[in-house]
Amino acid sequence: MTEGSAADTTPVKPTARRPAGGEGAPAGTPSGGGRDRLAALTGRRESAFPEALRHTARVTQLRRWIIWGVGGTVALVGLGLAASSLRFLPIDLNLSRIALKGTRIVIETPKLVGYRKDGKPYEIRAKVGVQDISTPDVFDLDGLDVRVETEGANPIVLTAAKANYSTKNDKATLSGGVSVSDGKNFDMRMAAAAMDFKSSVMTSDQKVVLKIEGGEVVADTVEFSQKERRATFAGNVHSILYGEDEAAQASVKASGETRERETQNNGAAQDGLRAAQ
Repeated sequence: MTEGSAADTTPVKPTARRPAGGEGAPAGTPSGGGRDRLAALTGRRESAFPEALRHTARVTQLRRWIIWGVGGTVALVGLGLAASSLRFLPIDLNLSRIALKGTRIVIETPKLVGYRKDGKPYEIRAKVGVQDISTPDVFDLDGLDVRVETEGANPIVLTAAKANYSTKNDKATLSGGVSVSDGKNFDMRMAAAAMDFKSSVMTSDQKVVLKIEGGEVVADTVEFSQKERRATFAGNVHSILYGEDEAAQASVKASGETRERETQNNGAAQDGLRAAQ
């Protein structure tokens, strides 16, 4: 053989590699434990974004129910109370009994049924309606009940123990307990509210509790603007989202009911003190 052939058949020794970790590893090279920690930091982890997105979706739902549900009712109640200014399709007005007591005209169980421009029906009921001929622009209603059909499956219902409406100012005050609900998605309750139909604004300086599917909002005051599609809660505002844990929902709901009972008891006690004075 030639020298070149001998060189070709000589086995080549493998190049020794330094261990990846442990002794003999170059400085700065991560050990096996270091690589594990690095992988733990850079590996895929359960993202918090889905829960944040669900939270955002629930808040968006809350805003939609407030603006479209309650805001729409504000204008309709005003139009219903001011029957003379209604510009809808044919209206059916039923009266159970009319009586004259002094200067007051008393109407028992008035019921007004009509249709909005989009064809959706609405209904306004009251136990008693009173108009004093000395102030013909003022109407008093006891047991107000307004039902408005919407695009959803359930109608929006507004109830108030008492309502006082002025055709001159185009304003109304609701008192004795006011509620707005669709029976499924939201239920809002407050002691009293004021409605300005010219500006399509409903306000309340009494404690308001708005319960929705999956949460609730509690505040000292609230203002709804239909034109601006805006709802503003102010004063000790607390927003609670129940999440998906049924046990947590039950606990939060129970605490909310307890707070509501305490508020009612405090209000009754204050009324008693004022009456005693």
